[in-house]
Amino acid sequence: MTEEEILRLLRQKLIPQHREVICGVGDDCAVLESDSFWELITTDTMVEGVHFDFAYFSPYELGRKLAVVNLSDIAAMGGEPFCALLNLSLPRAVRPEIESFFQGLKERLAEFGAELIGGDITRNKCGWHLSLTIMGKAPKGGVVFRKGAKEGDLLYVSRALGGAAAALELFQKGIEPPTSLKKAHVDPEPEIELGKMIARNGLASAMMDISDGLLLDLARLCEANNLGAELYASKIPVFQELENLPLEKDPLHYALSGGEDFALLFSVPPEREKLLNICKRTLFCIGRLISEKGLFLIGEKERKEVSPQGFDHFA
Repeated sequence: MTEEEILRLLRQKLIPQHREVICGVGDDCAVLESDSFWELITTDTMVEGVHFDFAYFSPYELGRKLAVVNLSDIAAMGGEPFCALLNLSLPRAVRPEIESFFQGLKERLAEFGAELIGGDITRNKCGWHLSLTIMGKAPKGGVVFRKGAKEGDLLYVSRALGGAAAALELFQKGIEPPTSLKKAHVDPEPEIELGKMIARNGLASAMMDISDGLLLDLARLCEANNLGAELYASKIPVFQELENLPLEKDPLHYALSGGEDFALLFSVPPEREKLLNICKRTLFCIGRLISEKGLFLIGEKERKEVSPQGFDHFA
């Protein structure tokens, strides 16, 4: 089974029974009803040798990256983080490494008003296994789900794509990436403030973050809304630094399928597009949602269907 097939199975089996659960499996966060706000809960895991390698990650950077992976899910719903729980499994306990890791994790959480309040620690024989759970909150009715878009809505991304995947390829070849690409992979920025602004002002009809690659995550957004999408190749923002680097594929490939960008992907009804000016930053319109199922890439001379390639643990 692929990762996507497992997720579909979970969506079929895990149907919320408690009325406090507004949203369960199938979005970036679970959403629960609370007395005065909606509570957001998300969790992510990072495994040594799968998600990171100490050849190019310091423990401090690892702590920061673990925070971002989860903070990005809170951003994708338009929420605000406030606390976190950590499950940490280690093959050994070396004080400087652990102290450095915790420093990076706590500092990155604190940048967005969240704090680490507990968790669990175990030992294993394989490597570092990290799982962080973050709780966030949003005003009642003030989150953006993956579902809610309509045919004709415009597709936007919040920043240039492909840098993280390109940096990983260079690291694995023993090449030090340019500074901007290294930061994109090792220490990306979660879009917390932008996510809150989009949600509070009702700018988007649907939203998610890009963690497994633009095409794969867009396919998930399309599936949630029973729609397809057209993308304009010339409008997809690609890291400029990818040009003239010893990479195996065309720069556009890394923007479409690379993954770990942690940018926001969101749909905007055309009548609300001008309202995006209140964000006071550059946002990139890359296409639109259509009734025809599938993903279609429009180039200078052709319109072709593309498969939703991206990172899949079980592919």
